[in-house]
Amino acid sequence: MTAVRRAERRAEILAAAESCFARLGFHRTTMRDVIAEAGLSAGCVYKHFKSKHEIVAAIAADRHASEMNLLTGAEITQDPITALRGLSRSFIEQLETKAGKKSRAVGVQTWAEALRDDEVLRHVRRGVEKPLTKIAAMMSRAQKEGRLVATVDPDALARASIALFHGFVLQKLWNPKVAVEPYLHVIDAILAGLVIDKPKR
Repeated sequence: MTAVRRAERRAEILAAAESCFARLGFHRTTMRDVIAEAGLSAGCVYKHFKSKHEIVAAIAADRHASEMNLLTGAEITQDPITALRGLSRSFIEQLETKAGKKSRAVGVQTWAEALRDDEVLRHVRRGVEKPLTKIAAMMSRAQKEGRLVATVDPDALARASIALFHGFVLQKLWNPKVAVEPYLHVIDAILAGLVIDKPKR
């Protein structure tokens, strides 16, 4: 099997597992469920993943990699404030898509599982700590450029930003009718209260 075909098979298995987790939850989902959902042989699935834990770890790693791509793209934006606003919109708007909601529904389950499973906790913390570092760096850069008030701690502000996102994820999953745009306006208003406007020339 070529590397491309292996990657395709892996993606098929993870997509099937994510559907099972979203529908049944972690604990009720079995490897047999994943195999049936994927429509593959048991041998094929076990060749890629030896356990449900490995699948959970792979799903988390893929989601975190996707998030890091967004963050890395934002890092190179000339204006850090523009980058922060764009990040907020990119992350929140994902909740308007079917794939985004399913991914976050599975992600929320990992948060709960992390309270009882040290291995899952390591994946969850890694998924928060890396974005936290990048967002804090953007906040710090904005302060150095005189674009953000210097009275707030950039690490704490980054953590609060992530908390705002996680909180909205829960509310959107609990009630899909919750509107995205008003929430984004609130985030913009909060950020506006911390921004130092550039002097007009």
